Amino acid sequence: MCRYCLFYCVLLLFVAAAGCSFNAANPENENTHFVPLNGDKPVERDPGLRETVFYLPDKDWQVLVPVKLYIPWEEGIAKAVLRQATEEHFPPEAKAAGLAPLLPAGTRVLGMSIREGLAKVDFSREFSEYPPERERLLLTGIIYTLTEFPAIDRVEFLLEGEKADFPGQNFAGFPLGRELGLNHESPESAGDAAQKITLYFLYTAGEDCLYVPVSRAVPETKDWLLTVAGELFRGPRQKNVLSSAVPAGIRLKSAQAEGGKVVLHLEGETAAGGSETGALRLQQQAALTFTEIEGITEVSLLVEGNPLSFSPEITLPAAFGRPKEWNVLN
Repeated sequence: MCRYCLFYCVLLLFVAAAGCSFNAANPENENTHFVPLNGDKPVERDPGLRETVFYLPDKDWQVLVPVKLYIPWEEGIAKAVLRQATEEHFPPEAKAAGLAPLLPAGTRVLGMSIREGLAKVDFSREFSEYPPERERLLLTGIIYTLTEFPAIDRVEFLLEGEKADFPGQNFAGFPLGRELGLNHESPESAGDAAQKITLYFLYTAGEDCLYVPVSRAVPETKDWLLTVAGELFRGPRQKNVLSSAVPAGIRLKSAQAEGGKVVLHLEGETAAGGSETGALRLQQQAALTFTEIEGITEVSLLVEGNPLSFSPEITLPAAFGRPKEWNVLN
């Protein structure tokens, strides 16, 4: 009897060991997966921190840059987020990235109510002490930051309990939401029948880059993908503050949709000695731009039918999607 017991014990141990081996080989259990060039890796965060997107001006107040920061949870988190956008509480990571506080010095949030999607924000008198030329960026930054909250889709401003007056006269009325658009470029020759497209360009932050959405007016067109691709390759108009990762030697031939994927056929060559950083920036810039288009989830950049290559060791994936982690500052 003991001999049979010993046999079954050994058999059970073998099965258990085999089971562990199968689990180890299972990518889901091992928590390993294909890591794309954009470096999206799951990061363990303190559960006491909240993922929060801020829309902050660059140091010269030329564009608004969306950045993700993890800040402590607290009661009245929307009000706390605006407090973080003041000079007195401005996150050091944002300052190091070349960004500026959104709210004028000394501004306090006296109160905030949220009801049926409308956030009414009551600011102290210091809120009105901003240069008029900054008005559009200031108000748009607040609106976009607050409408990151699912419960908010419109914002109304109060100044010490009274309806706020705006000297720059950039806004026709309140409440307002994201219909304002972000980082408007002045149309050059779009005409009255202009459409708006969203393009992403790069803002240099020290040795790194942040991705900035730009709203550009273009003439009405039936070839939407080719228009977006052409404008992306054209580059930013604000060349003093934004740049592009599109290599100078690469030209656009055509753009087409294959289901939920947009395929750009290119020609030319990348500069010799291209870096993985440059490839990463191009990949993210293209992915962020094209996945703004409804129905597009993937992008392919091809030269003669092959994925764009920067060197024998650095080649873009055959297809890639929108990065999960971008413009994260802490």
